Amino acid sequence: MPRAYLVPMAGSVLVAGVVNVQQTVPVDDFPIPYSPVRYLPHQLRVEASGVGLNVARTLQALGSPVVLATMTGADPAGALVRAELESLRLLGDGIVGTAHTPTSAVLVDKAGARQIHTDLKDVPDAVYPPELFARLLRGARLAVLSTIEFNRPLLAIAKSARVPIAVDVQTITGVEDDYSQPWLRAADILFCSAERLETEPNSFAATALARFPAQIVVIGLGPAGALLAVRDRPVRRVPAVAPFGVVDTTGAGDALFAGFLHSLLAGRDPNAAAERAVVVAGCAVGTPGAATRITDARVTDLLARSQ
Repeated sequence: MPRAYLVPMAGSVLVAGVVNVQQTVPVDDFPIPYSPVRYLPHQLRVEASGVGLNVARTLQALGSPVVLATMTGADPAGALVRAELESLRLLGDGIVGTAHTPTSAVLVDKAGARQIHTDLKDVPDAVYPPELFARLLRGARLAVLSTIEFNRPLLAIAKSARVPIAVDVQTITGVEDDYSQPWLRAADILFCSAERLETEPNSFAATALARFPAQIVVIGLGPAGALLAVRDRPVRRVPAVAPFGVVDTTGAGDALFAGFLHSLLAGRDPNAAAERAVVVAGCAVGTPGAATRITDARVTDLLARSQ
């Protein structure tokens, strides 16, 4: 990846990842006390979500053209997903049919903390057509590949096409994580969460930059913001921003990831990209669910108001 990190140019961002149907259930706190029935008028939500959609939807709202590569089933959940994709104009050639659509149930407490229960159905064992992915890569300026199993063989295709790769390995434990190795070795831009790291974030970032090809490592620190590590630059911590308070932290990491990538694609320096990304993530936690539809202009406005 060039020193400019991502050169501004025409072209779309190819996002490959899971889209699911998510049921959100509010709870008072964790652990959850037993109750035979709870009445929650207008508080249960069912919506299309998943890492692939969350990142694609946020990038698109910010102003980056997106092509989505995912799988969805010929079942009622798949019908809901397709309706959402059609409304977003993301229902394109990259959507491949499978038997069942992934689903999840997310419990969210009053402080916004969440517990995710996910059922990926048969998607981890499915094969995304490599020739289709190669065709979608033509003209792409960036490939965003989540850590779902069907993306594993697609990493090499993106590398061969010389398209920069951005990866969020999410709740990784460290650089030795076996499952994540192909993504760690492929990423030009590497994101993760500090939630389950077994080392200090600074140490993880330094080791990742030394061992893997990534030029940029960003670690989500939850309420502490984010850590930005750029090769040959000092490490920086960017404080969290929550303009509308904390309602639901579901999808905050996806919003941080997408917010950073959009700004980098727009030609901004990584420092500016990180500052804007925490605003995007801060807006995400201030609304229920994982759909973050904040515009780039709104981010600029919120940043100006916080100064």
